[in-house]
Amino acid sequence: MESRWLVISPVLLLVLSLWLVLAAPPVPALSRVNTQQRIVALTFDDGPSPRFTPQILSLLTQYHAKGTFFVLGSEAEKYPDLVRAIAHQGSLVANHGWGHLNLRHVGALRMWQDADKTVNLLRSLGISPAPYYRPPYGMTSQALLQLFEGHGYEVVLWSVDTRDWATPGIGSITEKVQRLIQPGAIILMHDGGGNRHQTVAALKWLLTKYTALGWHFVTLAQLIHPDAVAVSHK
Repeated sequence: MESRWLVISPVLLLVLSLWLVLAAPPVPALSRVNTQQRIVALTFDDGPSPRFTPQILSLLTQYHAKGTFFVLGSEAEKYPDLVRAIAHQGSLVANHGWGHLNLRHVGALRMWQDADKTVNLLRSLGISPAPYYRPPYGMTSQALLQLFEGHGYEVVLWSVDTRDWATPGIGSITEKVQRLIQPGAIILMHDGGGNRHQTVAALKWLLTKYTALGWHFVTLAQLIHPDAVAVSHK
C-alpha cells in the first residue's frame, strides 16, 4: 500500500499544480507603475477626433512627448489617417473597443468580440495595436480580466482621472493633475467623444509645467519598461 502511494503521489502533485495554475486569479488591471523616475503616461480615450486629435499630437510633438491613444474602432474607421498620424508621431495606438459598450449590459465575451473587431480594423489599416485594452467606463470583472489576459492583453485603467469628459473647466483639470501626479502615474484624458478644447488647453499647461520640472511623458510600453526610457534626472 505504501509503495502504491509513492507511485501515485507525483501524479497527484502534478494535478494539484495544474489546478493551482488554472485557478490563479488574473493579473489585476494596471492603474500605475511602480518607479522612482519622473515619468508618466498620458492616455487619451474615445478618439480619434478630426478636430482635437491633431491638436493633441501637435502639442506632444512640440514637447517631445508621447501618449497612448485608446481608440474606438467606430471612430478609427471614419478617420483612418488620424490613426496613422498617431503611430507616425511615435505614440501608441491601443484598444478601447468598437462601440463603447457597457460591461454590465453585455458581459465579458461581448466586450472581447467588440475589441477584437477594432483589432482587425487597425491591422487592416497597417497599424499594429499595442496589447493594451481600456474598458469603457473603466468597468472590469474577473471574467473580463481573465478573457483579455488569455488573448495577450493588459487591461489598463488610470491613477489620475482628470474628468475632462465632463468639461469641468481648465482649472479643475489641472488641479486634479497637480494633486495626483506622481512617478509612474497613468493620466486619463479624452481626445474624442465631445468638445475637448479644455483638454487641449489643460494639456498645454501640463506639458509646459512638468517638462520644465524634468518630467517625461512616455507611452504605456515605456512606462511599464522604464529601463528603455532615456531620461535625465534634474
